[in-house]
Amino acid sequence: MGLKVLLFAAYCVLSYLAVRLGSAGLSLAALACLAAAPLSRPLLEWRPWAWLLVLALGAAALAASEQRVVAARVAVLLAPAAINLALAVLFGHTLLAGRMPLVERIVRLLHAPEEILDAAVYGYARAVTGLWTALFVFNATTCLVLALLATPRGLLATLGWPPPVSVPLAAWAFFADFGCYGLTALLFLGEFLYRRRRFPWQPYRSLGEFLRSAAGVGPALAAELWPRKPPRGDLR
Repeated sequence: MGLKVLLFAAYCVLSYLAVRLGSAGLSLAALACLAAAPLSRPLLEWRPWAWLLVLALGAAALAASEQRVVAARVAVLLAPAAINLALAVLFGHTLLAGRMPLVERIVRLLHAPEEILDAAVYGYARAVTGLWTALFVFNATTCLVLALLATPRGLLATLGWPPPVSVPLAAWAFFADFGCYGLTALLFLGEFLYRRRRFPWQPYRSLGEFLRSAAGVGPALAAELWPRKPPRGDLR
């Protein structure tokens, strides 16, 4: 987890610098950090396929043509919107009829199976899931609009189309690489403090203990959201 956070932080810094400086090399480095974050565990375990994949990405970056450099720049501009859109879908799809809201799943995993929770918790969990969905939709939309209108080297400008309204590139760079994640951190902290006041009987006593507990239920949550299919031979 620590390596994932470090790689994502490096991606944010490199992405900001790449767009501000117009550096193709920094764009490729930022995308490499973003791509390597999901591979942190197999890399630490010295899995050959993970290291071969990283080496292949590095070789492709060194051999980048002008077209690939433009593609890397476009990818850097689109990445923050794509990340936030994926998070919005992750939270939002659990609000559909017949599905359990994502925050409710987390709450159930944090508490013992036999523990009976206040009925108000479930309504609150649905509302918080909707709030997170709305924030990520806002972040994704803002990142995309700023990326399209940014000058110089914004999406429309990179593709050769003059934007109808010009927005300083620095505005996109700051919001996409720092501002939207700052809003996410503020909502996380504010919701935690409010939850502690409204539902004081929690199985954790501090923010640090909650983060450790939440990280601990991560594998179980992933198994619920994306259950593994049984081997083909086990199907009846």
